[in-house]
Amino acid sequence: MRRLALASLLLVGAAASASGRDLPADVSAFVAKREQCDHFREEPPGDAARRQEIAAALEASCRGTDARLKALKQKYRSGPVRALLDGFEAQIE
Repeated sequence: MRRLALASLLLVGAAASASGRDLPADVSAFVAKREQCDHFREEPPGDAARRQEIAAALEASCRGTDARLKALKQKYRSGPVRALLDGFEAQIE
């Protein structure tokens, strides 16, 4: 799913560049937070200290993103922004 999100991000980025527009600020903030969340979701557990670091990072970067994604999908119901949002898993928390 992360690859799909990245591909969608590249597609939207290309479309935004072509039209001279950037992603809306709320979408950019969500994408940054969710990409960080996805990074830590894929981290190997490691030793106890590293597991604790990962757990804290997951809490900080993932909490609330399911609800935020749902709200953004309501706001951006069509177009390239919606295509980008559709690339993210709906329920990860």
